Amino acid sequence: MPLYELSADPPRLREAERVVSLEGRGYPTLVMQWQSRLFGQLWTTSVVLDYLIALPPLTLGEATFNDVRVAAFVGGAPTKFLYFGTEMSASAPRIAPDMENVASPASLYQEFRLEERTCPIPYLKLIQATPRIFGNGPQDYYSPPIKVERYDAVAGIGLLEDRFPALVAGLPPVAGDVLVDPARGFWTGARFVGPAALAILRQGVVVGLCQRSGKDAKEPLPPDIKKRDPKLDLSRQWVAVDLGARSTVVAVGGERGAPELLRVGAAGAPQHARDFENPSEVFFEHVGRTLKAWRERVVLPASRWDDVRVAHAARTARLPPPEARPEAARDRDSSRPPPPVAGPDPRRAAASLRELPWVRERIERKAPLRLCGLPDPETSEALKKPAPPVIDEDGIGANDPFDPLELYAYYLALHVNQRARGLFMRWAVTMPTGWPAARRESALCAFRRGIFRSLPAGLVPYEDVDHLRVLDAGPAALCFAAHAFRVFGVSAGAQSTPFVAIDAGASETAVVAGVARAATAAENGNLGHERVLEHLPPVSVPWLGGERLLGRLACRVWVEHPAARELCIPIEPPAGDPAEARGAGLDPEDPMVQPSVEARSNAGVLRDALRPVLEGGSNPSTRLPAVVRLLDAGGKPVDLVLTLDRQVLTEAVGAWLAEGAAAVRQAIGQALAKLGKQPDPYEGLRIFVGGRLGMSAAFVEALGRDLPSSARLHRFVEPDRTNPGAPTAKTTTALGALLMRVEKVGAVPRSEERDAFRHRVGRARHGQLSAVLEPGVDYDAWRELGACSRPEVDVLFMVADADDEVAADDPRVKKASCSFGEDAVGKRVYLRAVSPVRVEVTVGPPGGDPDEDAPRWTVDLVTGTAQR
Repeated sequence: MPLYELSADPPRLREAERVVSLEGRGYPTLVMQWQSRLFGQLWTTSVVLDYLIALPPLTLGEATFNDVRVAAFVGGAPTKFLYFGTEMSASAPRIAPDMENVASPASLYQEFRLEERTCPIPYLKLIQATPRIFGNGPQDYYSPPIKVERYDAVAGIGLLEDRFPALVAGLPPVAGDVLVDPARGFWTGARFVGPAALAILRQGVVVGLCQRSGKDAKEPLPPDIKKRDPKLDLSRQWVAVDLGARSTVVAVGGERGAPELLRVGAAGAPQHARDFENPSEVFFEHVGRTLKAWRERVVLPASRWDDVRVAHAARTARLPPPEARPEAARDRDSSRPPPPVAGPDPRRAAASLRELPWVRERIERKAPLRLCGLPDPETSEALKKPAPPVIDEDGIGANDPFDPLELYAYYLALHVNQRARGLFMRWAVTMPTGWPAARRESALCAFRRGIFRSLPAGLVPYEDVDHLRVLDAGPAALCFAAHAFRVFGVSAGAQSTPFVAIDAGASETAVVAGVARAATAAENGNLGHERVLEHLPPVSVPWLGGERLLGRLACRVWVEHPAARELCIPIEPPAGDPAEARGAGLDPEDPMVQPSVEARSNAGVLRDALRPVLEGGSNPSTRLPAVVRLLDAGGKPVDLVLTLDRQVLTEAVGAWLAEGAAAVRQAIGQALAKLGKQPDPYEGLRIFVGGRLGMSAAFVEALGRDLPSSARLHRFVEPDRTNPGAPTAKTTTALGALLMRVEKVGAVPRSEERDAFRHRVGRARHGQLSAVLEPGVDYDAWRELGACSRPEVDVLFMVADADDEVAADDPRVKKASCSFGEDAVGKRVYLRAVSPVRVEVTVGPPGGDPDEDAPRWTVDLVTGTAQR
């Protein structure tokens, strides 16, 4: 007897759904349908075969008959009866047609219901029966006997799976062998969504579908599933997130091996290293359904991946298919021009919310911001001020304002906190360096709320902040510097290494300067640090960001094309204050320049169209579009013909980059003056350039102009296809944030703006140099050298080295003499460091501070001269 089997394989499900749709099928199609219970849930089974009726087996001890519907294709002709006999006669057992047509369309199929009350033949004898269908029309072809066999299908563990990750986040479902394993099992408090449909196969060929009937508000767990305490799977590793305007990087682990970079919403394997940079955007298919699911449940809301997508999936939904892009046409035929209309469908751009970190900036300026979906543009949601940065005992409420950044964090956390990886409770988030404290705190709260929502219910109570740690990782530029030392192979040895980290990203350019040095004994003993980045307060150039420059360029192109106004095409002003809009040639009071869904979409499309000007420079291989499709004020797509002078646009961008590079060089000069390194402040200086804007050759060239040869500029080279896991100018920041938590690297603000003291200064004692001032000593603090036994005091000093004991007559030791007169004999001599290369010498009473009116000498440790 042929056997049937069940399959939960997604391709099989899609094939089964096509089979039971009955599209294009005709004679001799037969459809069987019945209800049964699988995994404790009610399922409806449909089997589609030719010349064959499949009957499900009886449940032993529970039933004597299974209700089965048999539908036969009749092509609209009236049907008489279903006979069980060798010939048509009045005495033959027969079943009248059921006119309900539950299993199939009434116009093409006729149904017969086999039930215990009306069926003339016992169920177990139906298998031996010879049913026929007699009537006038195409159904006469069923007059030959129809074969009846028992449907044998067993629901195995392979069909059991949790599809919540796939339904909500597009992740692989949790397989049945995990769910029934006592050592792994299903997390208590997590949400379970089983298969909604199972394909029915007969000898490997799909013949039907088994669909769950009804919808449960809270789907119960099948009895075979083993529950597991999620606390057993808590990880002590860190997750580092670098939140950027254009992309966000997620790095996990690194304590016992190489850190893992995660791709969110991506399909397929990474091809380039920059594929690990997740776009900071959300795409809405259905805003209404997404917000309804988001507000219905706090923990693990079932916002479906079909309704909302984030990161890579959001960008894929926004952009045209690969075969329709200009680069695809060039790959096929380099002589062919690009398509006349470039860029994404503006309606898809309108359904996308990009540059998520800028949302808070817009709300702070009280600029209106609305969300809309792709098929439902009329359904929109106005964003309000996010919830306060406090999660109290009342928790997260359904009435809290919807925060796209919180939704984005939820999906990032779902990709991290999944059954195959475990639960991560320690997160470090870096944000743009120039953000004010209030904005940083608000964004950090949004991340904590999103991560909280991804955890199984009950794992962390609202008021318990110790178990879930979401910390500000500090300035992004500093985290970038921490890993840049490793990327470029720069080792901070015994001598402190001065550095400048330039993080030129999408929304700003940040500069942080300092010295990398070995940790002091206190830092090593108390904090476990071996290396320390001692840094000055970072400086931000807020307008110098890649996306901000592109926004300014898009507005300039809009102004230079009067047809845009004639077509009523609105434009969004550049992110920033009104001065930015005026700098781009816009009038902030112009009604065509006001923020709206259409204006935001048009600004994004124009930025993408002009991106080659910033990223490709004057390279002619990256062509600019001749036509872009935008939205008018009413939301209707219109084509705008562009007349672009690439050389002029490139010169404008070059001027902006040169202005920004000058501001960065000025910040570097001011920082080096504070470090006070003498005599050459640039000696040994390492300058690390990161961020996507830092990949611009024009920017780096302008930055390196007039840079002394004693400083070394390190610029990232984009990894090729052979090394997709290598750090990029963007992923280095997240890896640095992770490095500062899993390895012995610390960062401390430089309380002293002068460079670290690097000398040993003291007196001769028993033929050895007895130092009072050691490397790293605090400035301006008097230290006692000893008794003043004669009018002239000899001060010995040398550049610090690793020797524990140095003879007083060693050639490396220098001497300076300070005369205090006969009155100083019997007093105590005091020393203090006042700069990296100068110390002061004076006298005073023992056990206290020097006399205010005592002579004071200054010793230059470079020249060896002493001056009073």
